Amino acid sequence: MSKNDGGRTYTFGPFALDAREGALLREGRPVQLTPKAFETLVALVEQSGRCIGKEELMRRVWPDSFVEENNLSQNISHLRRALQADGADAFNYIETVPRRGYRFNAPVLVQDGVTTFDEAAGEFPPELMRVPETRYALSGDVNIAYQTLGDAPLDLVFVMGWVSHLEYFWREPSVARFLRRLAAFSRLILFDKRGTGLSDRVPIDQLPTLEQRMDDVRAVLEAVGSERAAIIGISEGGPLSALFAATYPERTSALVMIGTYAKRVRDEDYPWAPTWDERGEFLREMREHWGGPVGIEERAPSKAHDPAFREWWAEYLRMGASPGAAVALTRMNAEVDVRHVLPTVRVPTLVIHNRGDLCLKVEEGRYVASRIPGARFVELPGRDHLPFFEDQETMLNEIEEFLTGARHVREPDRVLARCSSSTS
Repeated sequence: MSKNDGGRTYTFGPFALDAREGALLREGRPVQLTPKAFETLVALVEQSGRCIGKEELMRRVWPDSFVEENNLSQNISHLRRALQADGADAFNYIETVPRRGYRFNAPVLVQDGVTTFDEAAGEFPPELMRVPETRYALSGDVNIAYQTLGDAPLDLVFVMGWVSHLEYFWREPSVARFLRRLAAFSRLILFDKRGTGLSDRVPIDQLPTLEQRMDDVRAVLEAVGSERAAIIGISEGGPLSALFAATYPERTSALVMIGTYAKRVRDEDYPWAPTWDERGEFLREMREHWGGPVGIEERAPSKAHDPAFREWWAEYLRMGASPGAAVALTRMNAEVDVRHVLPTVRVPTLVIHNRGDLCLKVEEGRYVASRIPGARFVELPGRDHLPFFEDQETMLNEIEEFLTGARHVREPDRVLARCSSSTS
């Protein structure tokens, strides 16, 4: 399949839908649909979130024919089976609205005039295009959800900040691509901290300390048979990663921290963090608005006005933590202070921070790097706090070169070969 200058590409969950070329791909692999089922899917996806009446759908799919409603029902059943292939995704994409019609219930990203399937399928080998299976490791009496992807010699533990949900990572294309790039040069190990995502929920008054979260990392490493790994921490995952590296240097080959901090509340020696009153304002926002895209303007300003992304972010947060747990975790994070830990880190360390980060100031990244002996600091342009959306390629190249000694080189010939063979 080749690029074209017209038509639209829609992405949702692990799927990409090319309306012009008549193709549906799941994680880069074709999904077989009948022509009328495909037209039905396009009609639903184009109006995502809106209930479309049965008569309207039938006029769209069979414009010049009289058909019975049973034909539409058969198309819907076919689509539901195709969108839940192999039982890998139980997401209710197509909702029946009683006595009215159908609604497509997933955040949809739209690209005009460009088909990206060849790049999506060609950039990574098929084994990296799958959504990893979720497994569980026992940490004390708590089950910690984890996934692995890739089989390179380097083990790399990814520690997300705040809250996370392993399976919702893969429903946002930019996040999925970031993780697949890491897995291209490592065995990537992902997990949800206790109390969040797919790991065991715990009482709000028993949410984990940094030390307990560190034990969760150790439990996951033991479950996957990893004796030594690099660790990469995003935001609040940075202090946890630094504590792990300082405590278990023999198990830590390298440390990468992105958009991180040493202390979450301001004092005279750390003037860049928010005050207690400012943290209180954010806690009030969470109590009143959890369920919506809380904090998106500071964490991903480049995507803050994208309706589909706002829906994904809100759903990701809802799935990641309950309102009470989110507030309790945020309050607990306000107590974090690893300034005394940083000088004891004795593993190769890379600290990356966006210059215009609206959530954590660049001075905080500079401080962290200055306190870790021999740490390398990379300051990048951009305002996003999360690393997935602006110039992720530059950041990923820095990480890969630091961890492997080699900078990533894309293989355009491979993609071009796929395009040529599909159009010949």
